[in-house]
Amino acid sequence: MPIVKISLFSGRSKEIKRKIAKEITECMVKNLQIPPEAVIIIFEDIEKHNFVQAGVSAEESS
Repeated sequence: MPIVKISLFSGRSKEIKRKIAKEITECMVKNLQIPPEAVIIIFEDIEKHNFVQAGVSAEESS
């Protein structure tokens, strides 16, 4: 059972996440030859102030 974790900045719509989940599930089913029910996808929304690269938050660099 594959578990796919996707981290994104907050603000993506449910519709976008639904489309991404559908396509990833289809890819896993096709390539791993597993049933769709075996695919687990976890979306993690990250606030920009919680994402820091080189000491600068994404909020500051926007």
